[in-house]
Amino acid sequence: MNIHSTFLSLITTLTCVLAYSQAGNIGINTSNPGSNLTINGSFAATYRSVAAGGIVNADDYYLAYTGNSNGTLTLPAAVNGSGNFMGRTYHFKNTGTATLSIAASSGELIDNHSGAGIASVNVPPSYYAFFISKGTITGTTWELVLLSSSDSLPAAASTFPFSTVSTTSRQTLAATTGPYVVSEINYPNGTVINTGNVLNTTNGKFTAPTSGYYMFYGSTQFDNGAVSGAPTFAWAILYLIKNYSTTPNNILVQSYQNNPGILAGTNVSCITYLNAGETVSMASAAAVTSGSIYQVVVSSFYGYKIAN
Repeated sequence: MNIHSTFLSLITTLTCVLAYSQAGNIGINTSNPGSNLTINGSFAATYRSVAAGGIVNADDYYLAYTGNSNGTLTLPAAVNGSGNFMGRTYHFKNTGTATLSIAASSGELIDNHSGAGIASVNVPPSYYAFFISKGTITGTTWELVLLSSSDSLPAAASTFPFSTVSTTSRQTLAATTGPYVVSEINYPNGTVINTGNVLNTTNGKFTAPTSGYYMFYGSTQFDNGAVSGAPTFAWAILYLIKNYSTTPNNILVQSYQNNPGILAGTNVSCITYLNAGETVSMASAAAVTSGSIYQVVVSSFYGYKIAN
């Protein structure tokens, strides 16, 4: 064995990477590390590009999703005891044209700061997501740190915009003299946009797909011109109502008109917080001077999510 050349090789290796240890801290290219690990310079981690769904590996760090169809990447399952990876981080960027879902392992949840946790997080095209392991083994085992877009405008898939086609057919509703009979307005002419089918045009209900703040706007025309006898309105009210099926009096906002004649146009708008699964409907109530019905027409309803 050539001891001299072996020693020279070792010296050469050590001069390429300078690692120091001080008070339990490790420094790279610094002789005074102030943290457990201090790097004076750059560092590199795994970059992996995937075109389809699959499993996120233990040695992954940054994954770019290039798929043109929806796919799911599943985070590693939690480990109890030895091998627990609390603090491990993953970065995801959707560089494709379809929706990427980041899912927790079966039975686990992701903490998205909206309640009990969710099974998966959708990452629309051009969006970036950052996750960290909480080290727990049940419930929310991962935390969503950041979900953001590299574009100036958010993707429709994340804001769930909807907008109806203004109705051309008249909707006949029951009039009241009190207590109020509140009726939901429907939209038989369909929608211009209905991302994720969040609006049921048959019953008029918008259902929040995720928790957050939403903005809504609606308008209609109270019109008894085609009702027999053309009765005038004693009063007419247009509402936005939250969770109509269970609490029909849960009024978010209303617009009241007194003695408007046989024709009155009105609108309502609001911003409200909804939990996933809660609904918002546009509804109306009216009293007429004769008969038992009234009609609305030219009804439209739109909205979208504005914040988590």
